[in-house]
Amino acid sequence: MDRLDAPAANPRVRALCVHGLGLGAWLWEPWLGAFHDAGVSVVAPTLPGHGGDTRDVGVADLIHAVEAELDRLPDDLPVALVGHSLGGLVAQLVLSRRSLRAGVLVCPLAPGQVFMAPDRRGLRFLPQVLPAVLSGRAYRPSWAAYRALGLGAVDESVARSFYDRVTAWPNRLCRELVRRPHVDVGQVSTPILVALGGRDAMSPWSRARVLGDLYEAVVWRYDDLGHSPTHEPGGLRMARDVAAFCVSPRRPQVVESEGYAPSEGVGTTRRRERRGEAMKKRSAYGQKDAAR
Repeated sequence: MDRLDAPAANPRVRALCVHGLGLGAWLWEPWLGAFHDAGVSVVAPTLPGHGGDTRDVGVADLIHAVEAELDRLPDDLPVALVGHSLGGLVAQLVLSRRSLRAGVLVCPLAPGQVFMAPDRRGLRFLPQVLPAVLSGRAYRPSWAAYRALGLGAVDESVARSFYDRVTAWPNRLCRELVRRPHVDVGQVSTPILVALGGRDAMSPWSRARVLGDLYEAVVWRYDDLGHSPTHEPGGLRMARDVAAFCVSPRRPQVVESEGYAPSEGVGTTRRRERRGEAMKKRSAYGQKDAAR
């Protein structure tokens, strides 16, 4: 499927949903019901270099594709941008160039200014990735690697079906992601929600949570979810929260505060530059009041 276009019966907002690396518009299918119930119309394209498109694309190509999709949307509804994994990074880059109703980053890849140590479970699969990337070939992860890192919280039968739809990762994109692009944070004015999985091995919440400070965003952690919440048991809970945020975005509400050490990435320096030490007490990281 190259594109999903699912209008809501009584739409209040339109969400442009951007999938992750090697995936496609099909990623969002299980969440359409929750979005529809909330009055969120969904448009979800398959990005260049994905699905049946074998072009060797880079990050700039994905940004251009998302912005082209935004330009094609009718202006009858406010627009929210929702991105998963790599799509979350692309969404951050787009939101530094455009102001929208809301931005939602689902298990996102962080920008280059955030230190993201690889999960130790992924290190043993590095020898599989490097030969393909360095030789200039597209890379399709093995079942064992993808199961361990991307589908650890997905039921076995669903995980197999999911993996069968994963396409090879474009070589140029893989090379560019070794040094993730930086986002001009000062240009981001859109209210942002960061939705993280407590069992995520691909974008560990312990690192990705600093995006709350980076964007002064709302951050919600779902302890039972991993990197593919659209297809995980309990993932509809996140879907309903994401849809609600798209309809009524809000600025950070502190539920649980923490101060972070410098080793955790961009947090300390950026906080002092923007808010001073008081920012530690106003961290957006935490869990929502509901059952998390």
